[in-house]
Amino acid sequence: MQQRLENSVAGRAAISVFLLITLASLVVWNMPNSEVQRKSLKVVRPYVTALSLEQNWGVFAPDPRRETLDFLARVRYADGSEEEVRMPTGGSVVGAYWDYHWWKWVESVTNDQRDGLWKPAAVWFGRRATTDTRQPVRVTLVRRWYQLFPPGPGPSRGPWQEAEYYTLRITPSDQGVR
Repeated sequence: MQQRLENSVAGRAAISVFLLITLASLVVWNMPNSEVQRKSLKVVRPYVTALSLEQNWGVFAPDPRRETLDFLARVRYADGSEEEVRMPTGGSVVGAYWDYHWWKWVESVTNDQRDGLWKPAAVWFGRRATTDTRQPVRVTLVRRWYQLFPPGPGPSRGPWQEAEYYTLRITPSDQGVR
């Protein structure tokens, strides 16, 4: 089938048209934000999305993230002990794909403009920490970060910093929910 398509004039024309439309769509997709791009995206977006070619290159320039973010939940139990609970992580084979989605979630749950996510996150971590022998009484969400320094002489990053930003107190009536 492929050889027949490539050997026929109509097949080569179809392949050429496909390549031209795809390249033009990618050029429009990656244009700087402008009126021309916004109007063109109405036509281009369904095509680029259908081919799964959409990407955002903003991570590379002009202003990449200048800090590394981390997140954990501190769980205090009824017996007075405490534990730090972290996000789940994937395995060594496909873990990077699994972890990427969790890190995108961390970007949201540590954002002050997304405070509606804080209580559900604390409830989830509390449920995750609950066992038959240990009952959480408090879950505190903690954002951690360090500054990244420009390349050159000197250290590559600053020290870890952290801030507790949400605490959920769990009452005995909440304990039955698992």
